[in-house]
Amino acid sequence: MSERSLRNFSLPVIWAVILIYLSSTTGLNLPDMNLMQPDKFFHAGAYGLFTLLILRSYYLYNGKQKVTWMPQVLIAFLVSSGWGFLMELMQHNFFPGRFFDYMDEIANIIGTILSIGLFKLLLKL
Repeated sequence: MSERSLRNFSLPVIWAVILIYLSSTTGLNLPDMNLMQPDKFFHAGAYGLFTLLILRSYYLYNGKQKVTWMPQVLIAFLVSSGWGFLMELMQHNFFPGRFFDYMDEIANIIGTILSIGLFKLLLKL
C-alpha cells in the first residue's frame, strides 16, 4: 500500500480499531428483538460513520473526483457491514455474557445504507 493510500485510509482503520474496542468491552448484553432500541441507533451511527470514512477516503484517494459505484461504494458497503458481522461473531465467541444479535447487524447495515445515501447527497456521486 502506498503512502498516499495509508494517509487517506488512516481514519477508517482507526475507527475500525475503535469498533473492536467498543465491541469487546465486557458486560451483560442480552439480545433485543426490537429495532427501535437506543442501542440500535448507536449501531447504525457507528457503522454509518465507518462507511462515510471509507467513502471519504476513496474520495480523497481519487483526487476529490467522484467515487465510483462499482467497486468503491460496493467495497465500502461490504467492508462496513462485514466488519459489523465480524464484531457480532467476536462478541458471541470470545466474550462471556455477550451474544450475536441479528438486530444489531440489521442496524449496522441500515446505518451503512443511509450513510451511502448521505454521501451521495453531499457530494453528488
